[in-house]
Amino acid sequence: MLEDGRQSQLVSTTLTTRSYLMELLSKTGLEDHYENKLTLSTVLEINANTTSDEPLTTMQSLPGAFLKKLMMANLNARSVKCMSSDAGVSFWGTDRFENLKSDSANRNVINPLDLITALFLCSDGFLQQEMVQKMSMCQFAVPLLLPNCDTKESTLMLWALRDIVKKFRLSSQTSTKAFVEERIVLSDIPMVSFVRLGEIRVSKSQILNKLLSNPQQYHDTFVHHDMECGDITHRISDGLVEISWYLPCGNRNIDIFTKPMVVANLRGDIRSFEKQFSFLCQTSADASDSEKR
Repeated sequence: MLEDGRQSQLVSTTLTTRSYLMELLSKTGLEDHYENKLTLSTVLEINANTTSDEPLTTMQSLPGAFLKKLMMANLNARSVKCMSSDAGVSFWGTDRFENLKSDSANRNVINPLDLITALFLCSDGFLQQEMVQKMSMCQFAVPLLLPNCDTKESTLMLWALRDIVKKFRLSSQTSTKAFVEERIVLSDIPMVSFVRLGEIRVSKSQILNKLLSNPQQYHDTFVHHDMECGDITHRISDGLVEISWYLPCGNRNIDIFTKPMVVANLRGDIRSFEKQFSFLCQTSADASDSEKR
């Protein structure tokens, strides 16, 4: 609190982001699970909701729909949204820190990154591990640093990542046709990090997707602005660090790079996330920034 009674910008921002988290959890029906975490056994239960294919009509149905698709390794798991307007949802807009009059088209939608962040915050370790496994199978980026805008801290998700195994083949091993198979958390694969400074017109995540995709087949590894609901403003997922992998197959005509690498993507402006940026600087073989022109 300042001497004239006004709140400092840092305090105001913290209160705002915390209110976004609590409101998002309430609207998506996850509020109770912020303390009492979702479990893998609960998610795998077969009931009327898990067998129903009815259109989603409420925000509360989104987490279950996402998890249902994800557990089946459905590549469209991140494309979940309500099919009718929900007058009770009023905070999805285009400006992060203002009370906006959101248009009805955006009132019942959520950015996939916010939904994923909320679910990881509300899941126990075993469910987090299963979610990461399934996301990796779908070639989705997975969380390395999970932000919590309530506590302003981030969680390093090594335990959830520990069972991920990746295979690759170096061009020098083509003659033997031998693949290298490694557990990711124990491997020495170098990490290259990508961050953003200021606002830019190009999509960093879309560029990374093109970099990671096979020349014959594009894949949306990272959520980006042109994906369904990807243009909805982030509310709780700024500060998230996601990772994916570039894994060569040993064919020089296909491989963009001859060696494997981990690609890390920090969501949000690095000026607001110095801890995450410092972590990436210490753990990366290289860090590339997209700077405002």
